[in-house]
Amino acid sequence: MKVPKFWLAAAVIATGAVTLGARARRRLAGRRDYVRDVMVGDVVIIDASASLVEAALKMKEANIGILPVVSGGRLRGLITDRDIVVRAIADGADPASTLVSDCATRDLICARPDTAVGEAMEVMAECQIGRLPVVNDENQIVGMVTLSSLALRAKDENDALHTAQEVSKRSAKAA
Repeated sequence: MKVPKFWLAAAVIATGAVTLGARARRRLAGRRDYVRDVMVGDVVIIDASASLVEAALKMKEANIGILPVVSGGRLRGLITDRDIVVRAIADGADPASTLVSDCATRDLICARPDTAVGEAMEVMAECQIGRLPVVNDENQIVGMVTLSSLALRAKDENDALHTAQEVSKRSAKAA
């Protein structure tokens, strides 16, 4: 009976070592790769003074679900297809006359191009956000990190999968 307990303890210790090793690799990998390496650089934007109809049309044409909202060339917020439905249409707003700025999320979390990918993934997972705007020093949008861009461009697929799982926990809580 003592032999199986020994092997069980050895397995638990080995599993812990593998987990710690994976975490260390993620941290090291994140320090070598930068957000500029994984972000989508060609970002479709919308002016804060545009209508929700204009935003919806831009989203449809570009086949995207989010638009950075700009004013004076600077990032002022984000609007998603869900924002249009939940914050406007569900409350009876007229999409033709309601401004994007009225429904946009203004409390933003952003990254810089020289942010480590690992750090960006940690922030996305912790804050449960699937899209992270990338801005320069003048607060101008220069890119967007998405779960898709991480899945396609991140060096470690497991890190991208972990980030997607953590972001998805928000949806699982609501279900």
